[in-house]
Amino acid sequence: MSSPFPVMSRKLVKEPFHDRKLLASIWGQPWGTDNPVGRIDRILMHRPGEEVLKLHGAAGRIESGPLLLNRIRGRGSQDGSGGPPNLDLLQRQHDGLTSALEKEGVRVVPLEGPADAWPEAMFTRDLGMVIPGGVVLSRFALYIRYGETRLAAQTLSRIGMPLLGSVQGHGFAEGGSFIMLDRRTAVIGRSERVNPEGIHQLRQILALQEIELLTVDLPASIIHLDEAFLMIDRNKALVNISLLPYWFLHELNRRHIELFHVDPRDPSLTINALALSPSKLLFSADGAYTMDLLSRHGIEVIPVEVSEITKMGGGIHCCTLPLIRAAVE
Repeated sequence: MSSPFPVMSRKLVKEPFHDRKLLASIWGQPWGTDNPVGRIDRILMHRPGEEVLKLHGAAGRIESGPLLLNRIRGRGSQDGSGGPPNLDLLQRQHDGLTSALEKEGVRVVPLEGPADAWPEAMFTRDLGMVIPGGVVLSRFALYIRYGETRLAAQTLSRIGMPLLGSVQGHGFAEGGSFIMLDRRTAVIGRSERVNPEGIHQLRQILALQEIELLTVDLPASIIHLDEAFLMIDRNKALVNISLLPYWFLHELNRRHIELFHVDPRDPSLTINALALSPSKLLFSADGAYTMDLLSRHGIEVIPVEVSEITKMGGGIHCCTLPLIRAAVE
């Protein structure tokens, strides 16, 4: 084994576990990420299959909204898709998303195992919280997604990615509500799917790397932070101000992060995009007004068709879990 480190000596290890050079030397890759916009090297995805047809009736809204809202009278129908997904179209759009990623040099890692048992396995973002050095596995709040964590553990272990922990006990946390804002700061959205115990466990793991965890209370209408907030460059973010608290927007402003508002004329999940690298995004082709805004401010936007994916309550961000991002200056 060739290594820049004195691995055959009895010297004490000086570097922390998440040192990128040490990770690459021993674990084969500089796994994880310390930022939300660095160039993506590898990404976890699952091509949807006939498992999505198991979603019937109101089940189609599981990803798109909190169950609590079903108990509120007078609010109107919460039915999401209005019918079963068009599997052929869903697969073609997912294949188009995959092709767009591969065209940008991203290596796609397929989720392994019996994913056909879990109807929402396409939304791989929720499987874990990727941090410097590896991943913290999620614990899902709903039975319909509970077994996906096992598939993630098996897949990521096989490719050699360090599993730095898992949410357990009575905790719940899902990756769609988590982001590494910068090397010393992470953010998580508290909701029906992310409870205080899950946040507490994640905070303890992040403390080992001296990373502060900010908690954003989300409104009752959404379940994940990625429905309201997306970093698009190290100092630029796309936001939906109607879904975020004042203090968080103020904090972003204090950190000199320039904010762009998702256009309300676009579909609600337009914000659910993916930063491929600083100021370069994969974006829903239906978000024309927001794409125009971003393009006029120097953001490169690559449109992809995801209309059938969004009918299931998710978007581009939901379908992708970056496993390695390059560092950014």
